[in-house]
This record gives sequence, structure tokens and C-alpha cells, in this order.
Amino acid sequence: MKLRFLGQVYSTSNNQVETIPSGYTACFLGQSYTLRRPIQTFKSQLGTRKYRGVAYGSK
Repeated sequence: MKLRFLGQVYSTSNNQVETIPSGYTACFLGQSYTLRRPIQTFKSQLGTRKYRGVAYGSK
């Protein structure tokens, strides 16, 4: 899907995150469900962020 913001065209990316049950149960609007947490951390993606053509990241 192509998107546009202030004249800049960009496309979305669908990143799949693998999860496992965390052992906690939550209740929302009367429905109970098991919370899940990601298997891996995404620290490696922090250095690859771009906003309006400028790269940002942590050192």
C-alpha cells in the first residue's frame, strides 16, 4: 500500500513478530485472553529508522 504525507510518498511494511504465551491472563470487556510476548528483541532495527528521508538511530 502506498501512502502520502506532506508530499512524501512511502509504503508500509508488514513485519511479522513471533510471540509466545507470557503466562498472564487479562480480561477486557468480559473476555479473558492470554497475553503474549515477542520471542526476540528488535534492538537491531533501531539504527535503520528513517523519517522524511533522514536516518535516525541509537549509537
